[in-house]
Amino acid sequence: MAVTVLRVPQLPFLLVSMLRLWLLTPANTLEITDRGAPQLICSKGLADCHMSSASLYNAAIPDPEVTMDVTRVELKVILCCSDRKDCEPCLQINITIHEMDNANEVSGESGDLSDEEERSAMRQLTEGSNQFATPEPRALVKVCHSFPGSFEQCKGLWFRPSYPLLKPTHELLLTDKVMFGSPVVVQVYTNSKNMHIHNITAPSLEEICSLNLEGIVKECDAPRVRAVTDHTRDVVVLQLDNTTQEALMFQMFWNEMPGKVVEWPTSQREMVISLDSIAPCLCFQAWWKGKPLRRESCPFKNQQEIRERMQRNVSVSMMEAQEREGSTVLSWNVTAPCRLEAEVWLCKKDSGSECDEVMGSRQKLDNHAHAGWRATRNGHWKTGEFNMSSHPLLCIKMKVHGMMSHLEPHCPFAISQWRWSLPLLISLLLMCLAILGVYLVQGIFKGYVWRWLKEDDVKGAVGGGHVVLLYQPDGGQALPGLMCRLGSSLQALGFSVSLDLWSQAELSLLGPVPWLHSRLDRLKRQGGKVVLVLTQAAWIKAQEWGTQSWERCTSRERKQDMEEGAEKTYPASPCVDVFSASLSCILADYLQGRAGERFMLVQFESFPPEPPGECHALPELFRGLHVYSLPSQSLGFLTELAGARRMATASARRRRAGGIRMASRALAQGLSGFTAGSTVLRLAGMSQDCVGIGAEDSWENVLLQPCLTTPPSTPESTSKVNEMEWV
Repeated sequence: MAVTVLRVPQLPFLLVSMLRLWLLTPANTLEITDRGAPQLICSKGLADCHMSSASLYNAAIPDPEVTMDVTRVELKVILCCSDRKDCEPCLQINITIHEMDNANEVSGESGDLSDEEERSAMRQLTEGSNQFATPEPRALVKVCHSFPGSFEQCKGLWFRPSYPLLKPTHELLLTDKVMFGSPVVVQVYTNSKNMHIHNITAPSLEEICSLNLEGIVKECDAPRVRAVTDHTRDVVVLQLDNTTQEALMFQMFWNEMPGKVVEWPTSQREMVISLDSIAPCLCFQAWWKGKPLRRESCPFKNQQEIRERMQRNVSVSMMEAQEREGSTVLSWNVTAPCRLEAEVWLCKKDSGSECDEVMGSRQKLDNHAHAGWRATRNGHWKTGEFNMSSHPLLCIKMKVHGMMSHLEPHCPFAISQWRWSLPLLISLLLMCLAILGVYLVQGIFKGYVWRWLKEDDVKGAVGGGHVVLLYQPDGGQALPGLMCRLGSSLQALGFSVSLDLWSQAELSLLGPVPWLHSRLDRLKRQGGKVVLVLTQAAWIKAQEWGTQSWERCTSRERKQDMEEGAEKTYPASPCVDVFSASLSCILADYLQGRAGERFMLVQFESFPPEPPGECHALPELFRGLHVYSLPSQSLGFLTELAGARRMATASARRRRAGGIRMASRALAQGLSGFTAGSTVLRLAGMSQDCVGIGAEDSWENVLLQPCLTTPPSTPESTSKVNEMEWV
C-alpha cells in the first residue's frame, strides 16, 4: 500500500499558539483560526514534521526508530475561516508526547534486520513519491478518527527529535474538518499497546449560530422576527427584519408544542396576533424555505403583563371519582396555555366569603417537561387527586407562582340555590302562563260575548230607521265605491238603506221621481233621513238647479200653487235623475217650514267639495240642512240618523249613548280605508254641524216648480211662507 506523505511547514509552536489566541472571539470559548494555517504544527525541538496517510494496522507502515509515549490528548472544536468569513467547523487535536529511553530495546528489536534491509523497506515506502524531505523519520504517532456513516480515516504524524534534547516532552497540533453536530471518535497511539480513545461532539449549527455569528458562518443566515406589543389595538405585531424576497416559513410553539407551519406572505413584513393568544411560553421559529437552520425567539418569557393575562385563561376544576378498589377520591384538573409552576389545595368555605385551607392538602405543580403536563392543541393540562371524600363546603384553590392573587375557589359540591329555586321559578312561570292564558281566553270569550251583546245594543241604539243615500255622479269610480261602503256600514249598524246604485232595475221601471217618493213614504213610516253627499258636482248641480227654477217661476204662480195645495195634480217632472228630484223636495220642505226634517248633508274628508269660483258660501238651497264631515263627525251623524227617543231610565239612556258611540267608532273604522285624506271644506262664517241661512233674499219669492210633487205636511204652513227668513 502506497503511503502519501504531506509536507507541512514547520512553525514555532509558541508562535502558532499566540496566533490562535489572537484570533479568539469573545463569544464563549469558540476559537477562530485562519484556514491557511498549517494542518500539522510541531512544538520546538521537533524537526521534519510531516503527515502521511496511514492504516490502523501496524503492517501498513514501518515501525519508527524512536518510540514515543502519548501522555495526553485534548480535543477542541474551532472555526476555520478565510479572513474571518466563510467559517467552517474544525477539530483541533492537541497531542502531548514523551520520548521513552529504551535504546537497548530498540537495538535488540532492530538487530534482526541489517542496515541494507531497513534501507530497502524505506525505499519501498517512498517508491513513486519524491515528496520525502526526510528519508528516515525517526518517530511516528498514529491518529485515526471516525464519523457516523463514514469509514475510519488514519494519518501518520512523522517527526525527528532534535539532539541534544532540550526537554523530553513535545506537543503536536493537528487540525482537521468536521461537520456541525457530528460526534467524532479519535484514536491516538504510538504502538498497539499504548492507545488513547477520546470522543467529542461538534456543536450543532443552532448552537454556533446562537453566538451571533451570522456574518462569519454562512449557514447562520436565518430570518429574524421581532415582536412588538400594540396596547392601543390589543394585538402583538410580528415584524420581519430581513428584506429578502426568499420564501420564509414560520411556526409557533407553546412549551415545545408545535403549531401549524405557515408561509410568511412575501408582500408583507408584519403579521398581527391577538394579545389574548399570547402566553409566556410562546416562541416563534422562522427559517428560509429549503434551509435547515431555524431561528427561535421567545420574547414573552419574562414579561409580567403576559403572565397576568395568561392567568385569566387558567382554570381549575374538581370532581369526585371512584378508584378500582372502591374508595372515593377527589380528582382535580388544571388547564392552562403553558406549563405552570403553581400550587393547589383544598379549602373549606365558611358562612362568609372566606375559604380556610385544609391542612396537609397542598400539592405543588412544576413546569418542567417531565412534570406530568399533557399538551393539546388548546393548551396544557395536568391532573391530580386528593385522598378525601366530597363535602358541600369543600372547595379547591390555586395560586400561580409569581402572581399576587389567587384563583377564585371552585366549589363543585356546594348546594346551589338554583337546585330548589329553579323548580319554584318554573312553577311560578307556569302559573303566570296559565293566568295569562286564562286572561287571553277570557278576553277572546269576552270579545265574542261583547260582540254578541253589544251588537244588539248598537242595533237597538241606532237601528230601525231608514236611510236614503243620494249623490250626484261626477264620472269617477271612487265616489260610487265610497257610497257602497257607507251604505254597507249603515246596514251593519241596523239601518235599512236605499241607494240608487243598488236599485237600478227598479229605477228603470219606475223612474227617478216615483222611486224617490216610494223611499220617502217608507222613511215617513220607519223614520230616518235622506242623506245627500256634498261634492263639487252636487254643489254645481244645486246652483244650476236654483237658477233655472228662479227663471221659470214667478211669485204669482207660487202663491197660486200654495193655495190649491193638495187639490192640484202635479204634471210630470222635468227632472232626469234622483238627485235633481231630491232638490225639489228640499225646496218644498223649506217652503213648508220643515227644512232639515227629512234631508241632511255629508261630505267625505277624502273628497272635499271644491266650490266653483272664489265664493265658498253654501248654495242657498242647502242652507238650513245639517252638514257632517265623515268619518271625523260620525258620532253626530249617527245621532241625527237615530233620532230622539224617550228613555224610561237613566241607565237606558246611558246604554243608548254608549251604543251610539260604539256605532260611530265602527262607522269611522269602516270609512277610514276610503277617506284617508284630511282636507275638509270650511264654509266661511258657518258652522260645520248646522249651516243656517243669512239675510232675506230672492229665494222667498220663488214658487214651487211643477216637478215639486211633495205636498206640504200641514195646510197651515202655506200662509207662513212669505214671512219665513233664513235662520
